[in-house]
Formats: sequence, structure tokens, C-alpha cells
Amino acid sequence: MTGPLAGLRVIELAQYISGPFAGKLLADLGADVLKVESPSGDPMRRWEGGDAVTSPQFAAYNRNKSGVVLDLKTDAGRDELTRLVTTADVLIENFRPGVTARLGVGYPELERVNPRLIVCSITGFGPDGPYAGRPAYDTVISALSGMYSQIVPDGTMRPLGPAFSDLLSGMSAAQAVLAALHARQRTGRGEHVEVSMLGSVVDFLTEPVSTYLRTGEVSRPDSRPRRAQAFACVGSDGGAFVVHLSVPEKFWTGLLDVLERPDLAHDPRFASRENRVRHYDVLDAVLKEITAARPREQWLRRLAAADIPHSALNGVDELLADPQVAHLALTEPVAEPDGREVLQPRLSTVFHRSGAPDYRPAPPLAADEAVAS
Repeated sequence: MTGPLAGLRVIELAQYISGPFAGKLLADLGADVLKVESPSGDPMRRWEGGDAVTSPQFAAYNRNKSGVVLDLKTDAGRDELTRLVTTADVLIENFRPGVTARLGVGYPELERVNPRLIVCSITGFGPDGPYAGRPAYDTVISALSGMYSQIVPDGTMRPLGPAFSDLLSGMSAAQAVLAALHARQRTGRGEHVEVSMLGSVVDFLTEPVSTYLRTGEVSRPDSRPRRAQAFACVGSDGGAFVVHLSVPEKFWTGLLDVLERPDLAHDPRFASRENRVRHYDVLDAVLKEITAARPREQWLRRLAAADIPHSALNGVDELLADPQVAHLALTEPVAEPDGREVLQPRLSTVFHRSGAPDYRPAPPLAADEAVAS
């Protein structure tokens, strides 16, 4: 294996998204990640329904890993996990609080086997407290944490977007593991790191939370776009794009040249950034009316020539066809077990000395080691 984490061994006792995403992030950096599943497998394998055992979702969060099946409710399964722990650097788990202790594989037991082991526990609401024992899924945490209040338009009673709390807690867990590994270099000992989905989202929402604590202002979905002076427009061909005016006044005056509307500079509602923030909805409607007169590509060319921050508003299909994304080569062909080559996203960070690992598909159930049950 190559990559900056080559030689690091990680055991993943996790399912669904948060823990597997943390493991995937470490595997993408070169760590040897062994995914431990129950005999029935990670439920994400069958996310699409039917008898599928490698859903697109499972494949996304479990690439570059090897796999083993262990029944931790049996002595044989626990004994095999203990053996694996003796050779590991990190163990990631995302059970509900108290489950690993009841199984006899909690941190105290694992530390006795391997004092240098770093155990990262990911929970939904935290290890204790009034909600700790509740089932935690992304939509529940995204609602509780305030995430949806920042992205779901007022009056739209529908969860939107990707699995924010799962993904953010997976990123937090990977970051915490790397920090604990650095600390181990000083102390020679491992530690127990606790990450919660709820806390990870609150960490992420540092701007709206801090703003409320300082000013009492409650941020809404359009609060930051209003302050950033970001506008979504649609060309005459239906192509959507975004213009970001930010703080420098040159972007506003440059936009007026692009739009061929110098008269707007004299409109008192738009005479200063503060006024444009205050009258955001009015200006948004004006820009939409003007940009509807020409196709998107014409506007994008004119905005680029004027050096105004902008972008096409891409769907995932448009994203992958975008010239800059293609230039960065953010996908990698991966050989599936059936021999097919399938493109997958690859790590965007480039390590010029450490390199990157060879990309492998998610493991079939019990693919790499004998079943212990």
C-alpha cells in the first residue's frame, strides 16, 4: 500500500454511513482498513432493496477496505476480534452507547489487549444525556442540530440534501483519529475518542451559532447568501448559474457592465453593499429578469471576461462533465469483482511524496478472512 497512512491498521466495527465514511477516508489515505460485519452484513449493502449485496451507497462508503464476518455475540467472534485488535492501531465503532460494553469489547477491555489502540466511538446524540439511547439517523440529527433550518426554505416540510450529520461526523471522526495518532507519538499510549453526529453538525454550523450567541440573530436559509450577495439566475435556455458579489465594490460595478445596466448604480436601494443586503429580494428579482434574456453560456462567458465570481449551477451529471473537474481527474476506474471497470470518485488531495493507494471496490461479504461465529 502507498499513501501517507500506509502501514496503519484500522478495524471498522461500523455500519450505515458515519463509521464507514470515517473508515473510507482513512483507507483513501492509504490505511489498511478491515471492515468487520455481522453474519447478515452491513444493512447498507441492501439499501436498494431486493437481494443486492453491494448497493451503490455501500460501494461509495466502503471502497479500499478488506472484510471479515464476525459474530460478536459468540465467544469465537469476540476471541477473533481480540486477536485482530492486538495488531491494530485504530478501531472505529458506531454502535449505540453501551453496546460494546455489553458485548465485552468496550474500551477498557480493548485497552488491556492493546494499550496503544485508539478507539473512536461515533454516537448519534453523544455517549450520555437524555437522548443518548435513542435511535439516531441522519434526518433526525439534521433536524435537531439546526442543519435543516439553514438549508430548507421556510414552509418546506421536507428533509433535503445529502446525509449531512453522517458525513460530517465521519469527517470529524477521521480528524479525531489523526489527532489521537499524533498524541500517541508523544505519550506512547492510545486513547478513547468520542464523536457525536449532533456535536459534529453544531461544530460545522459555527457561523450561525456564533452569530446567534453574539447578536441574537437567528440565521435562515438565505442569511448567508444575503450577506455574501450570492444570486442564482436562469438564462433564456433554462440553464442556471450563480453570481457571487461578496464585499469588493468592483464586482458590483463589473456586473452592471456585464448586464449593460449602468442605471442600477443610481438606484438608492442598491447604492451600497448594506443597501443591497437589505433589499436582497428586490435585487434578486431584478437580476433574474435581466438574465432571462440570454442563454446561460453567454452570461458565463461575459462574467468570466469581467473576472466576476460565478459558476454554472451544476447537477452531478454536469459536474462530472465540467472542464475543471475533468482536468483535476477526480474519478478513478476501479475493477469490480465481476471484472467490470466502474468509475469512482477519488481523493482530491494530492500527496506528492506519499502518493495514493490503488483503488479497490468495496469487499463482498466475508471476502478476505474466515467467518468466526
